[in-house]
Amino acid sequence: MALDNPFLTQGYAGKEYFCNRQKETQKILTTLENGRNLTLISLRRMGKTGLIHHSFKEMKVDCVYVDILHTTNLKEFTLIFGKAIINQLETPLGKSWNQVLNIFKKIQPSIKIDPLTGQPAFDLSISNEKEAEDTLEDIFNYLTKRKKKTVIAIDEFQQISYYPEKKTEALLRSYIQNLHNVRFIFAGSIKHILTAMFSDASRPFYQSTQFLFLESIEKNEYTEFIKSHFNKSKKKIEENILGEIVEWAHLHTFYVQLFCHKVFSKTDKNVDEKLLAEVKSEIFEENEPYYISYKNLLSTQQWNLLRAIAKEGSVSKINQKKFLNTYQLSASSVQRSIKALEEREMVALEGNSYRVYDVFLGRWLAENY
Repeated sequence: MALDNPFLTQGYAGKEYFCNRQKETQKILTTLENGRNLTLISLRRMGKTGLIHHSFKEMKVDCVYVDILHTTNLKEFTLIFGKAIINQLETPLGKSWNQVLNIFKKIQPSIKIDPLTGQPAFDLSISNEKEAEDTLEDIFNYLTKRKKKTVIAIDEFQQISYYPEKKTEALLRSYIQNLHNVRFIFAGSIKHILTAMFSDASRPFYQSTQFLFLESIEKNEYTEFIKSHFNKSKKKIEENILGEIVEWAHLHTFYVQLFCHKVFSKTDKNVDEKLLAEVKSEIFEENEPYYISYKNLLSTQQWNLLRAIAKEGSVSKINQKKFLNTYQLSASSVQRSIKALEEREMVALEGNSYRVYDVFLGRWLAENY
């Protein structure tokens, strides 16, 4: 079914609404088909989740997706991981129910009705760390016995490094290395943590996967994608307007999609500079309360550095004398502040240059401060 607005800001709706990523998709498929697991790393909102679901559509195996971003310990991981495995590989009816009952030795699963879909789904309840470990063992035993080939994508996998149970990496690795019919995609958005997890010789997952770093979609490919959807709806958009949209959104997938979503919804005929200015103003107006609140959350030095980076667009040498003098920054405060801004995901390091992570926040800062 055709969508009213082809520029999605969340979810996956099929090939028609997915831009390019042919090379990345092929690399994922080839890596998994040849028996290796894969680590997929990108900035947040660059489209890695969409790429995972797009790749799933190209696979002739069972697929499971689980996002662990909001988990804080092994118990929470086991709950969300277990539910995803069971509900996406089994159905709570007939033989499946009996099979699921046989999976778990220490806890009793139940069936609940999903409030959004109205469909029955398996539910789990875990009381403590011991039950979590036992349940995790049961889940991997189930995967071991399963004959069908399966791909499991764990999104925001770097979260396990924050768990109080420091043995989590080793525990998962001990189970995963013994699975023969299951391949994994470990996806995440904090590059230095994920890179260390899989490239540090002292870590359990050392050299156990193939890396894939997801970059921006190539400009010409993205502008052609945008243009084609406007043309299909008989809406005219000129090349210079297309170029301005992707440049203003820094070719960052979410921000390009959101900008185009708004532009598409506001015109029946032609897209012009006046409409672009209107959309920019609307974006700033909608987000300004959040942006202003950041000033209260950051120290004065952090805020001033963030503002300076926004003004420059990107900065490769934050200790360069010219940059420090222009924005009245001190070298010592910049070193402390850049680390804090990176940890808060307020700035992103692309190549050798820093930029404001939230593209629209960066544009707002550049115009208002």
